Amino acid sequence: MAIKKLLFIDTNIWLDFYRASAGPGLRLLEHVESIGSRLIASYQLEMEYKTNRQAAIKMALGLLKSPPAIERPGIFSDAKALAALERNIRDASNRLDVLRRRLQRAFKNPSTCDPVYKACQRLFHQRSSLVLTRDNECKYTIRRKAMRRFFHGCPPRKNGDNSFGDAFHWEWMLDCAVRENAELVIVSRDSDFGVQLDGHSYVNDHLRHEFSQRVSKKRKLLLYSRLAEALKHFAVHVTRDEEAEEEAMIRSAT
Repeated sequence: MAIKKLLFIDTNIWLDFYRASAGPGLRLLEHVESIGSRLIASYQLEMEYKTNRQAAIKMALGLLKSPPAIERPGIFSDAKALAALERNIRDASNRLDVLRRRLQRAFKNPSTCDPVYKACQRLFHQRSSLVLTRDNECKYTIRRKAMRRFFHGCPPRKNGDNSFGDAFHWEWMLDCAVRENAELVIVSRDSDFGVQLDGHSYVNDHLRHEFSQRVSKKRKLLLYSRLAEALKHFAVHVTRDEEAEEEAMIRSAT
């Protein structure tokens, strides 16, 4: 019998989609929806996403800069190549204006004009035992456990953190993994969950040991910094274009 696999996608990975092109980037989002029944989410994750969504869109707007005008050397002022180049620059500026207007509409009407927002709404509000909602009494237990581990200085936590959001996520992940007797796949580039070295991600030693004790020694705890790699673990076919788009998203974020 196949081992059940659960997926948790950290907040910053969701926000990455605002730096994606409409094609390959949104197809990655569609892949996530295709395995939505195995996605771990909570009202805490939704709050973090919605708190930072506008800032992510504003950052994407800042990246949309029109190409600079070119100088016209007198001797080449009638050259056809130069005229064509100027037309291309104007076309690029017009296309950028269209993209800016799309992003501005996403500010005003996210429920109709923001495909990332719409997908998150569907996933974060699906009827699933893996989605912790505000009206679920279990939230009080998860919150108490998260606060306790935060005050004890346990990971996942950055130095100087004043929020126990990551601890909340982790406690809910463990709860889901125990109930489902499942292995756990985390997609995050935060140092809270582990380190990245030479293109590989390594789970924090304490978290790995805790998972083994509280969930199972026979179940895996895996950490990926790339969503595409995590999706492959769920037997989702990811194209090279989609992988390249994710790399571009990550570069634009740094």
